[in-house]
Parts: sequence; structure tokens; C-alpha cells
Amino acid sequence: MNPESEITVGELARRLGVAPATLRTWARRYGLGPSGHEVGAHRKYDCADVARIAVMRRLVISGVSPKEAALIASDADVSEAENLPIIKFEERTKIVEVILKALESLDISFVNEIIRREILANGVTATWVEILAPTLIKIGEDWSRTGHGVGSEHLLTEILTKILREVSAEIENPINAKPIVLASIGEELHCLALHALLAALAERNIQAHFFGARTPVDSLVEVVRKIAPPVVFVWAQLPENADYSIATALPAARPSTRLLLGGPGWEADRCANATLVRGLPEACEIVSSTLGVDV
Repeated sequence: MNPESEITVGELARRLGVAPATLRTWARRYGLGPSGHEVGAHRKYDCADVARIAVMRRLVISGVSPKEAALIASDADVSEAENLPIIKFEERTKIVEVILKALESLDISFVNEIIRREILANGVTATWVEILAPTLIKIGEDWSRTGHGVGSEHLLTEILTKILREVSAEIENPINAKPIVLASIGEELHCLALHALLAALAERNIQAHFFGARTPVDSLVEVVRKIAPPVVFVWAQLPENADYSIATALPAARPSTRLLLGGPGWEADRCANATLVRGLPEACEIVSSTLGVDV
């Protein structure tokens, strides 16, 4: 093999538009990594390696689960690598506009493709903060102003829920022995932010149990009593669903369970016995630090 035909993980990431961390995860979980390695040298991808990763990327973007895509890519005929173009990602505001237009025209496959591509390239947290949350905010603002756009919100929510749950399902050998608990409290029906947190934690190999909408405080009390999770994260989108009694209702556990509150429904001055979280990145940082791992 000509050394000049081999490329590093960083170069392959740039050429394919896939985050380096994702490439390392594929190598660790599915064996789709550099096939040759010399002691004391950086691992590099040869032509066949590159072609298999290209197949893997196309399949994942099209909606195939990473596990199934890896099986197909491993058996693919890749005697010669493709000429892979460098993928140039649009400005984040432009991507939001493109998604909104695609939702209006019901181009579901395109919305799926662009969101999957962004998650592959930048991870769940960056995609949520820079693209998905601004898109949802824009839809909400348009609805408040015109009374239209509810259909787009429901459609995007369904697409995102499916994609984020797929990311969450890929976790193997989590670093935490006891899972994190995620729930929307009271009559709260909004769960999309919890799906994003579930997926973002899975990218960090942190496992969480997802309880979803309208979880009673009594149920969370019982969970803490049974398994003493290291963290309980409770979401309240609306003020009427922010039940502050949960801070004193959770039983004492050893080691102690940390209560995190997320969402615009909580009032900061009433959260003295819990930690109010401002956004997905902070939630991931706090969970990771509580578990004693680096983000």
C-alpha cells in the first residue's frame, strides 16, 4: 500500500463530513476503522477503509441503523475507493431556512437527510443548539404571528423523535452502572428536549431511562427508592407543570441523587433545592461531571 494513498481520521472526517468522534465510534463498535496499523505510528485509512466508511455514511444518512449499515459496509465490494468530494456545510441560518421550506413542501426525505448529515458531522448537541432549536423557535414565532405552522411543528417533531431515538439506541457498554432518569413532569406533554438529551448522552456513552410525558412525582420517587439513579432530570415546558414539590419528595439515596430541572416552565428563584439547567450543553456537562467523566 502506497503511504500517500492513506489518510488520517481527521482528513477522512473532513472529506466525508463525519465527526472524527463518530469515525472512532464506528471503529470501536463495528470494526470499521483503519485496517492497518504500525506500532508507534498514527492509524491511517487505506483506500478500502475509506470506501467502506463512505458506504456506511450513505446508508446512515438514508435512514439505515448504524449497526445494520456497518454489516452492509463490511461486506461491500470496495476494491477501489471512490473519489470523495469535500462536503461544504451551509451557514447555520441557511440550513434553518432550508428545513423550514422543506417542511412546508412536505419534503420529509430531504429533512431527514439534512438532519442526519448534520448529526453525523457535528454531533447531537451542536446540531440541536445551532439548527434544531432555532428551527423550532422560528416555527413557534410564525405560529404566534400568523396562526399557521402547527403542521410543520408536528411533522418536525416526529422526524426528530425518530432520528434521536435511533441515536440513543446505539449505545453499548455505557460508562454508568446506574442509568440517568429523564421525565416530563405533571401534565407536561412536551418531550422533544428530553429526546435530544437522551441522544446527546448516548453519544457520550451515558445511559438514561426515558420516562417521557406526564410522569407523576410518585413514580419518580419510587424509581429513586428502587435504583438510586445518580441524576434525575425533569422537564417542564409550561409553568403550570412545574411541580416544585419534587425537590423535597425524592427520598434520600446513597450515593445521593442529583435533581436537575430543565425547561422554560421553572422559575429560578423557586429551585433552591435543585439545579436549574440552561440548555442542552450545560445538561450534558452537569451529568458528566456528576458521573466523574469528561464531556
